[in-house]
Amino acid sequence: MRRKKPETQVQVTCAYCGSQTETFVTSYPDYLNFCRIHIPGKEPEKDCMTDYYEEKKNVQKKEEVKSIFSQKKEQLQEKEKVLTDRTTALRKLAELKQFLSNKNKKSL
Repeated sequence: MRRKKPETQVQVTCAYCGSQTETFVTSYPDYLNFCRIHIPGKEPEKDCMTDYYEEKKNVQKKEEVKSIFSQKKEQLQEKEKVLTDRTTALRKLAELKQFLSNKNKKSL
């Protein structure tokens, strides 16, 4: 009688939750392993891959909001800089006018 070979069991560590599991899926571009406890015909009980990608999208949206906020802040700073340049220019012009008028009065 032939001996029955022992079946190999593969266990991987989930990239999202860190637990070891026998039922898993692997993402293509990143080659990350995720837990997936699923009964065919029903919603999965535990699906770490969708949770991981949803969290990643939320982080990207937050970064986009931050970048938009920083761009608006830079634009406001540029406007303030232009306004301060204009006010200083007007002040210097007024000082120059006063200096020239004083110079003309002294020469007459």
